[in-house]
Amino acid sequence: MKTTLIAPTPPDIAAFGTRSLSAYLTKHGKSVRVIFLPGGVEKYKYRSTYHYRYESKVIEQIIELCRGSQLIGISFMSNYLDRALQIGQAVKSALDVKLIVGGIHPTVMPEACLQFADIVCVGEGEESLLELIQRMEKDEDLHDIRNLYFKDGTDVIKNPLRPLIIDLDSLPHYDFGPDDHYVYDNLKQRIEPVTKDLLQRSFPLEPHVEGSFYDSYKRTLSYKTMTTRGCPHHCTFCAENTLRQLYKGQKYLRKRSISHIVQELLWVKQELPFVESIFIFDDTFLVRTNKEIREFSEEYKRHIQLPLHVQVSPATVTEEKISALVDAGLTFVEMGIQTTSQTGMSLYRRKTSKTEIFDAARIFNRFQDRIHPPCYHLILDNLWESTADKLETLKTVLQLPKPFWLKRASLVLFHGTALYQKAKEEGIIRSDKDEWDQIYSKHLHTPKGSYINFLFYIAGFSYFPRWIIRVMAQPVFIQLFESKKYSKSFQVLNRIGEGAIVLSKGIRSLATGDVGRIRRYFQKIFSNT
Repeated sequence: MKTTLIAPTPPDIAAFGTRSLSAYLTKHGKSVRVIFLPGGVEKYKYRSTYHYRYESKVIEQIIELCRGSQLIGISFMSNYLDRALQIGQAVKSALDVKLIVGGIHPTVMPEACLQFADIVCVGEGEESLLELIQRMEKDEDLHDIRNLYFKDGTDVIKNPLRPLIIDLDSLPHYDFGPDDHYVYDNLKQRIEPVTKDLLQRSFPLEPHVEGSFYDSYKRTLSYKTMTTRGCPHHCTFCAENTLRQLYKGQKYLRKRSISHIVQELLWVKQELPFVESIFIFDDTFLVRTNKEIREFSEEYKRHIQLPLHVQVSPATVTEEKISALVDAGLTFVEMGIQTTSQTGMSLYRRKTSKTEIFDAARIFNRFQDRIHPPCYHLILDNLWESTADKLETLKTVLQLPKPFWLKRASLVLFHGTALYQKAKEEGIIRSDKDEWDQIYSKHLHTPKGSYINFLFYIAGFSYFPRWIIRVMAQPVFIQLFESKKYSKSFQVLNRIGEGAIVLSKGIRSLATGDVGRIRRYFQKIFSNT
């Protein structure tokens, strides 16, 4: 029996969930085809909403690649719903095949997804998907498989969850094929069989320092991986807390062993020699103990020896951990701040204190001669934060030790989050149109054009004089410019700033003879048109 898994993804093709499923099924002798559909949304960056549309020739290719499969699976997040709908509806119209969907969005919205899919997988999918295939091969009844929801006329069969997979080392490493793997090639604008060359072109360049002059260092082809499942935090803007509640009473945060991680990275070094750095994409890698970090650092330094990129949270940062990782090759750190206003922290259920944020930032600063400037994450456009709340976070940013850069996100009220429920109760989201505009077609990484958001933008340039920003943040200027009538003007200023950054990069690249960087830039431009 043939199964085809489809992963609509951002421009990179890490697709952890799909690769884990494929690896698990392959380990158990099942025939699996995987289609990766990376799609950047940069061209929609300055639109208030957008709808991503696949070209008809791409849909036709997907249908042909699915032909002969008895089961089609699509794994996706909420901001890829429109893509999953297009694929699912096209496949179901053209082929007599069962369609199963999974991932975060189907997990939190299973009954809605049954409107276009035959089966929905809720929660972890490896064991359930394998059992589904095994039963289909034997032509057995499917409707009592745990984790799966089915349509039964006008009713829905909701099967209970199976326990979480506690031993992550029992799972195989992510499947990077390339046999029977396909990827949409942005340059050829068609789906192609995966080759080492195409895989190399599909890997992201990290650190991706958008909007910063601090990227004159060589950006590297980076391999993304995750070493944990679950998150230690309970943020209301994230669906992770809803997933935790599904598995209440079980050990939700689970870790792979250091030896299991190192085995994966040794395979990467041998089979993907073009990889120049490693990006551990855990929500907070430093949730591990001092002992674990020391062990990882020793093994990484001994066997891997590639630049390392990690994400952390303020409360988990210690000088001992950072020192060990820097010695092993750590070059770049991202840390979530989100907000420091009392309103925002209470709303997000963030227990992080300003002291922890400043302590972490000072630790990074002590290693500034060995690591690139850290990246701090902020969430802007919070409907419930006042102007004073936003300025409180700006004040904190202006007290952080230089250099650093900011990754600014616009708050999206994703399904399955406490903030979505709050917005529904308060009438902020009333209709399907509201959901599409505020969730499915909202650009997560493009904050609205506003005066305060512009102040955050220039605050991310560590060489910009802080005293000027403090003057610009005075009440007289806030009252004058924090108005909707100026929103387009500040979007234009953002675009001018980004254009200046691109120009400066180009000049530096020409001056240093880095033609490859210029070529990759134009490849990125063409891939997003």
